Amino acid sequence: MKLKKILPQLATLFVVVLIFGFFTMNAQLNMENRGIDFGYGFLTQESSFDVQFSLIEYSGSDSYGRAYLVGLLNTLLVSVLGIIICTIIGVIIGIARLSPNYLIRTTAAWYVEFFRNIPLLLQIFFWYYAALRALPLPQDAEAIFGSSYLTIKGFYTPSLIWENLDIFIYSVIAAIVAIVFVRIHAKKLRENQGKHLPVLNISIAILFVLPLLTFLFGGVNVGYETPELKQLAKTSFKFEGGLSIPPELLSLVIALSLYTATFVAECVRAGIQGVGKGQREAAHLSV
Repeated sequence: MKLKKILPQLATLFVVVLIFGFFTMNAQLNMENRGIDFGYGFLTQESSFDVQFSLIEYSGSDSYGRAYLVGLLNTLLVSVLGIIICTIIGVIIGIARLSPNYLIRTTAAWYVEFFRNIPLLLQIFFWYYAALRALPLPQDAEAIFGSSYLTIKGFYTPSLIWENLDIFIYSVIAAIVAIVFVRIHAKKLRENQGKHLPVLNISIAILFVLPLLTFLFGGVNVGYETPELKQLAKTSFKFEGGLSIPPELLSLVIALSLYTATFVAECVRAGIQGVGKGQREAAHLSV
């Protein structure tokens, strides 16, 4: 009886696979006739193009596979920064929308309606081609907190210079794995013998001691580098050293954060308003 019910689905799946295979073979034959390689072999070929910003070492002589890895890491960086910033802004705006103050409440509502109803692509264009283009040239930029500079060519800020960073990262991973095992052991000990281990204190100690040992015995060292203004030509200046954040990354993070924060704000507002009136009154009385 069950076989009769799934026979139509199996037949449909077979037809789809057959059609997909036919088109794949047809595409492969056509590409071979035109001398085009079919597959992922191109990932090992030289990319022959540069990427302005990269979290890892990259040049035009590297492969397409490494270029793909660079793009993936840049995407993750933008995503992480955008999530953190939009969450902070969204929570503040969401709470402000419920403020008893008319000015604060209206300003928060205006923010949500304004940024939510403008297409994201248009906001990215605005920040990149309008707002960031109005920034000063490197030689005219004023220092922010004495060591950072926001210019038309990007944001330059001090950075850490690591030695044997891989050893430090391995120690952090090992500490996280050790903490997981400690938590599992503490849970079994509590269930079988009724004993309690100070899991939080042990976890903090492991997370602090293992990376510290890499500085003492692992050859890990960290330095400090600030950006310095260098003159390339008579009218050309550039900051060297420190951390350089290009305007493309800035425009993406700013636009994504401001746009997505509107949805976070509405979720926060709805979540607060979803709490029962009695619970809200009880919370006010407890405060």
